[in-house]
Amino acid sequence: MTQIRLTLPYPPSANTYWKPARGRGLVPSNEALRYKATITQLAKLKGVQPLKGPVRLTLWAYRPRRVGDLDNVRKVLLDALQGWAFLDDGQVSEDHGYRLDDAQAPRVEVLLEADAVATPEEAQAHRQARAERAAKARATRNRNRLQKQRQ
Repeated sequence: MTQIRLTLPYPPSANTYWKPARGRGLVPSNEALRYKATITQLAKLKGVQPLKGPVRLTLWAYRPRRVGDLDNVRKVLLDALQGWAFLDDGQVSEDHGYRLDDAQAPRVEVLLEADAVATPEEAQAHRQARAERAAKARATRNRNRLQKQRQ
């Protein structure tokens, strides 16, 4: 059993994580991109290798104020950890979350467990495949938008 334990900054609200982009639906906001970059940097500093196979997640969310629900914290956090702590958030097969309050030190403590770790090559291949799928989706949206404008 492989474990990853991380203490991470409290994520931005799910309400500010996404912003509308004309013709592209919702895209990550600048705040979201900064949070993802922070998580990436922390994962690299700690030498985290992504888990593969089914992943068990336990998280303790110490929120700064008594507002916000645990589900939105989980969504934002899993999005930021994807590709670094695990290959894809669809791997999470067991999920336990605890919402606590700590105005002085808001944070999220994460415990991820799996039977195997992805090799660096597997992780890079997965990130590359995700980037290619995203590029293909963008190209399709742009092509469809142009066809619609011509009609």
